[in-house]
Amino acid sequence: MVAGGRLVGVMAAVLVAIMHLPAHAQDAPFDLQGALSSAEPDDVITVPAGVYPGPLTIDKPVTLIGKDWPVIQGTDSGDVITVEAPDVTIQGFVVRGGGDKLDQENAGITGLSPGLTIENNRLEDTLFGLYIKEAPNTVIRGNIVHSKELPVPRRGDGIRAWYSEGTLIEDNHVKGSRDVVVWFSPDSVVRRNLVEDGRYGLHFMFSDNQLVEGNILRNNSVGAFLMYGRGLTLRDNVL
Repeated sequence: MVAGGRLVGVMAAVLVAIMHLPAHAQDAPFDLQGALSSAEPDDVITVPAGVYPGPLTIDKPVTLIGKDWPVIQGTDSGDVITVEAPDVTIQGFVVRGGGDKLDQENAGITGLSPGLTIENNRLEDTLFGLYIKEAPNTVIRGNIVHSKELPVPRRGDGIRAWYSEGTLIEDNHVKGSRDVVVWFSPDSVVRRNLVEDGRYGLHFMFSDNQLVEGNILRNNSVGAFLMYGRGLTLRDNVL
């Protein structure tokens, strides 16, 4: 009886220990890396709730749909998700735990190819939230971006479009980042975003033919900073 009681006590202690493991230490319910490795172009991969380790690289044109907010957990260094293939969609994820190296521009999601769609995700504890580089015709829609809690000079940009023509940035909420940036990215649209508690709400440079409408920019040092561009239309914004 005593031995049995001790065994039950040990088993109970083990169960409690497992229940209190950090989320990233528990087995994820789905093999995300395996699914990406075996995917064919244009596959749709539905990812159930759970915590999945980053960094994650997407090198095929696939659609990732998160169900019940699965988390991609970074290692507090580098980028959390890097997209290297064209025509990728990322929807419905929590992305968190990127690096804090400003000179390396660590980001939650870095997009390096055209036709990327980043929609209805939550970015937490990332230096740069969403950073697209030479990724024309990208759609950034309905995301919530909260940056790392750092002094303003050490923050990254909540959203940055760099040499990405035809970018659509709409219906996002960016809070506590540095800027929302559109640089060297002509023919882009920025509309119905809420940008607050940053440095520059919107920051345009060398980007012609921009439509900027219906945005709310509040509690930023500068509302919108427009530099070296032609054909910029601003209407129905609240600063």
